[in-house]
Amino acid sequence: MSIFDLALAASHAALLLMEALAFGTLAVRALAGSRPGGALLVVAFAGLAVIGPIWAVLQAEEVTEAQGISAILSGTVLVLQVTWVGHMILLRAAAWALAALLLRRAPILALLPAGVALALHGASGHAAASGDPVLLASVLAHVLVAAAWIGGLPALWIALKGHDTAELIRRYTWLGLACVLVIAVTAFLQARDLAGGFPGLVGTDYGHLLLLKMTLLAGLLGLAIRNQFVLSPRLPRGVAALRRSVLIEIIVGGLTLLTASVLSGLPPGAHQQPDWPFPLRPSLDILADPDIAAEITNAAWALLGAAALLVLGIVARRVRWASFATAVVIVWLAVPHLQPLLIPAEPTVYWQSTTGYTTQSIAIGKAAFATHCASCHGPEGHGDGPASVGLEIPPADLTAPHLWEHPDGELFWWISHGMFGPDGKRVMTGFAATIDEDTRWALIDFIHANNPNGQATPGMHHH
Repeated sequence: MSIFDLALAASHAALLLMEALAFGTLAVRALAGSRPGGALLVVAFAGLAVIGPIWAVLQAEEVTEAQGISAILSGTVLVLQVTWVGHMILLRAAAWALAALLLRRAPILALLPAGVALALHGASGHAAASGDPVLLASVLAHVLVAAAWIGGLPALWIALKGHDTAELIRRYTWLGLACVLVIAVTAFLQARDLAGGFPGLVGTDYGHLLLLKMTLLAGLLGLAIRNQFVLSPRLPRGVAALRRSVLIEIIVGGLTLLTASVLSGLPPGAHQQPDWPFPLRPSLDILADPDIAAEITNAAWALLGAAALLVLGIVARRVRWASFATAVVIVWLAVPHLQPLLIPAEPTVYWQSTTGYTTQSIAIGKAAFATHCASCHGPEGHGDGPASVGLEIPPADLTAPHLWEHPDGELFWWISHGMFGPDGKRVMTGFAATIDEDTRWALIDFIHANNPNGQATPGMHHH
């Protein structure tokens, strides 16, 4: 990452922190019916006035790549005038300026333009580009409630210095619980649509950061529950302990916002090829065997019974330990019967073809097959090529129905890195060094097109 990229990321993160601080402090002031955190608002709006223009210039520089101060300034003006990015920047600046004007005369009304500015922040990211209105709405709600909750923590910490804090704590707790619910739902929607499912969550940089963010949010939830049910009932004597807990929340919340800022600058996991980090992956193909399907079904029912025993143990003290012990034994006996649902996995198993399965890619793959594969697999792909004679493990028949049980990403790995037999000896050479990536995908297209049990049609994406 270059110095420019670091400066752009740092300015964006600082801007998000200032926006959250301003919006959250305004929310706490509205809840308190008084004016705690006035100094925080001065810091927040001063920060917006300084950091906002710096970030805008850096954002425009990323678009124009201008050289020299005069060129950068003229490029910034041009971006602000004619681009969608520039218009969003100007709208956000106008919203915050209006919030600053309303701050003295109608502080509660200042929440409205501040909320609009935050919504524009959320609408400038990946969700808007996706064109999915549900995803966009979830991101906007996520940004607003996170800013209200996390951004309001410093004002709450300051307000706890006062003597009459019980009513503020009660109101803020309800705000926090509502925010937690909304954040949980919207985080799930974003993980589903932007992370690229579980493979993208564990196999991309975006997914790793999203997991970190979700972990931090879980920590915030734990602190909020502790504040509500453990520390708040001890007020006013326990105000010092509550302030320490809120201070920890501020630190964790700040890290959460920083993580969110970095996430907004990364391509979503759904747009990346995820590297599967585990040696096994889940597969339901084995359920085609009736006997194994019955075994797995029985194990699933047993686990459901174990869950019921856990619930019974929680609600019924007299049988708690007996229920827990029985549930543990059931789980220990049932889990091994689920093992057939896990099969060996290659790192690229969840990669998707980049060709679109077109007639052109099939033709390219056909030529590559004749050059690199036909000697072993045969000209028709039956595994009967001249080089297959005398091999201990014959080449696979690429026209057999079982070919469709293997995802594209798995075939791509074998073509790129080869295959090994049960004894660890190489049975197929990898072609990563001799065939470029696009041609390897085209080769898979031809193999699919050559299989008489085909499930894909040229011009359509396939999995």
